Amino acid sequence: MTAEIPVLMILPQVKAALEAEVERSSVSAGLMGGLLFGYPLDEHRRLVVDWVRPRPEVRFGAKDFNLDQSRTSQQLDRARKLASAAHYCGVWYAHRTPDKDLTDEEWVQTQSVLEDPDYGFQDLVGLVICSYFGKLTFYAFVFDKHHSARGQLPVPTELLLAADSLQASTGAGQPHVSDTGPVSPAWYTYPEVARRLNREHDRLVEKYHVEADVEPDGQMVFQLVPRTGYGKLTFYLACQSGFPDGSPSAFLMVGGTRQPLFSPALNVWSSQHSLAEVADDMVEWLAWSLEEYVKTADKALKRGDYQEAADWLSVVLSINPRMPRAARLLARAQAALR
Repeated sequence: MTAEIPVLMILPQVKAALEAEVERSSVSAGLMGGLLFGYPLDEHRRLVVDWVRPRPEVRFGAKDFNLDQSRTSQQLDRARKLASAAHYCGVWYAHRTPDKDLTDEEWVQTQSVLEDPDYGFQDLVGLVICSYFGKLTFYAFVFDKHHSARGQLPVPTELLLAADSLQASTGAGQPHVSDTGPVSPAWYTYPEVARRLNREHDRLVEKYHVEADVEPDGQMVFQLVPRTGYGKLTFYLACQSGFPDGSPSAFLMVGGTRQPLFSPALNVWSSQHSLAEVADDMVEWLAWSLEEYVKTADKALKRGDYQEAADWLSVVLSINPRMPRAARLLARAQAALR
């Protein structure tokens, strides 16, 4: 690091998505935060191109936390589509106070991330996002191994939106950040859309176990399992660019293949409807459709497509273990596969 004040540049869509995440989430106990993806543009500047809030099983905030790449590989791949040089570059934390200083727990975790031998960090960047009485404030810092070893405070850092700072980087002697390739904001990070998706998520979790993820093609996919009834039914709603004006789609996973689903609620979708309404309608529609799925499996069995038949029947029995004929047909399909 030079004596010059470091600069942390962040893509506008990343800042907007972090704002939406902090506004949506609550901070009751322990740490709330995650990891940042980016890379150094030069000795003076760092660019953040993506972020992730690890899933609970990663144990973010625990004393034995480490950078489990297998749990965040999709986010890393997404970051590298924006900038091929992107890697884990730092951490972010949310505070429900105006205090921008790291807590003792955050300090310990930041130090453990920095000193993780698998990644060989020399320094890392950090963001503290303070949410206090409806106002969000971002604070940035840099933390290197010298600070860690000597117990020194992180270095305050100038925070700039990349869209603004890139226009200023065309002066003599300054590298162009266009080396990262063209970056177009992801549709789901626009503030209005992000707020809508957060509201949809909050309504879905009232009745469903929900897992949300972004596919490589940019689709936001919600995996849904009803909290009560319907056996082990698992189905998916997918939103893409144009949502909420554009209709979501729905599918089942059958033998590792997406099988599209249709229902009256999807046919009459408008932005005034909600994903929860679609999901409720879809559950009833799926239960009504089981007999058709059994017929589909029976036809596959008769033409010798035993694996397809077994896949469909497994889905049927996961939803309704007592579905007439399903168990008997599945036994025939499985016997033929042996």
